[in-house]
Amino acid sequence: MQYHWKKLLIILFLNSIFIYQIKSNEISNTKLLILDKSSSSKYVIDFSNSYKFRNLSFELISCKNIEFDKYLDTAALLKIIQNDNIFIGWFFKYTDELNLYSNKIYEISLTDC
Repeated sequence: MQYHWKKLLIILFLNSIFIYQIKSNEISNTKLLILDKSSSSKYVIDFSNSYKFRNLSFELISCKNIEFDKYLDTAALLKIIQNDNIFIGWFFKYTDELNLYSNKIYEISLTDC
């Protein structure tokens, strides 16, 4: 009898993890604005998990709404891979000066998360 309870608890636990993963993938959707400095072109990309743009690869790790007193902002933790360079850092929607990613060709801004 105890064996059946353990089996049932394991199944329920795995089921809840699976449902949480599905819900989190549906919720997190990121929109970025990319400015190509060489051609003065703007591109808007919208993705949920990963996206390939020219020689850049984007991967969404996390998306958070930040609330601190009167300060409200949206932040996305992104992994950007360009050739052999890997950058992992936060991008902020309203406070662009906190974005640490720098590139000679592209300027990247978070527009929605």
